[in-house]
Amino acid sequence: MPTVRGMADDAPGRAAALIALDWGSTSFRAWLLDGAGAPLDSIRSADGALTVSGPADPARTRAAAFEETFTRTCRPWLDEHPGVPVLCAGMAGSNHGWAEAGYLDVPADLAGLARHLTVVPAGDSVVHLVPGLRVTGPDPDVMRGEEVQLLGALAAANDGGGNAGEAAVDDGGDRAGTVVLPGTHSKWVHLADGGSRVAGFTTAMTGELYALLMRDSIIGRLATEPDVARATEVSDAFVRGLDAEAERGDERGLPALLFTARPLALAGRFDPAEVADYVSGLLIGAEVRHALREHPADVVVLCGPPATADRYRAALERGGAAVRAVGEDAAARGLWRVALDAGLAQPATTDTPTTEEQTA
Repeated sequence: MPTVRGMADDAPGRAAALIALDWGSTSFRAWLLDGAGAPLDSIRSADGALTVSGPADPARTRAAAFEETFTRTCRPWLDEHPGVPVLCAGMAGSNHGWAEAGYLDVPADLAGLARHLTVVPAGDSVVHLVPGLRVTGPDPDVMRGEEVQLLGALAAANDGGGNAGEAAVDDGGDRAGTVVLPGTHSKWVHLADGGSRVAGFTTAMTGELYALLMRDSIIGRLATEPDVARATEVSDAFVRGLDAEAERGDERGLPALLFTARPLALAGRFDPAEVADYVSGLLIGAEVRHALREHPADVVVLCGPPATADRYRAALERGGAAVRAVGEDAAARGLWRVALDAGLAQPATTDTPTTEEQTA
């Protein structure tokens, strides 16, 4: 994927306050934010952590590769706004990234992210890496990058007011104690203390399993691409997968149900373009049903790309949960919150002069 940039129409009239990076395994996203945390400009490319350097590279070689990619990609912003602070979350802070940013053990206060930043040099700048979160004990788990997406999702659910999670989430009543972040490795985050504290979380490899099945399995050989009109909708085949898993998932098990996609297609009871949606319904249905069984939730905050979020919404609502969906720009919003908590950025006041007023 080539580098894609997108500048806000009114960007020239607003001053920059932060460069926010969401540096994942396979993608790189960056935002130039103003004093209200709103994007002035954005960048998206395929320069993910796995692309920038290999896991066997020495730490110094990896650091140099990440620094070069950052400065090359963000050079226009760095030149135009010298000294602007930089905050980065994601796999750039992993043991095969720019530098190890560590983890906070849960239960964890989300405000603690800002108190445990790792600083790395980047030419004339420095970059602050956000730590991940870690579950210890008999069922260990980790997240890196989703912690800022979580913060942003809570802030969005709370309509931007107060602390990230007050009034929007809770561990009882008609408010949500669960946030779902669907993706390659979906995260189910369980909250306490009015949403300000992560009590625990669970990762489901649903997205990766789906990709592997469609690419490498005998099921995938039968599937054809759905037409564009159906590719992003909750289709009948997807709902059929949800129904099959709900009705027979405990009795037959997911591996046996997945194989049914093949004989159904061979018997002509499926169009090949419906196979992928049916498999998606089985996988998401199993993930959601078991997650809600383990941690019942009346209200769930859902944050993800629209097409994926729509499918999770369908599964969650069929499981009895009310869904509060928030936009997929949550990472930028979460990074802004961490920057404020860390004192890296200062919110703009109503009497802050614009760039034109400062130079008039």
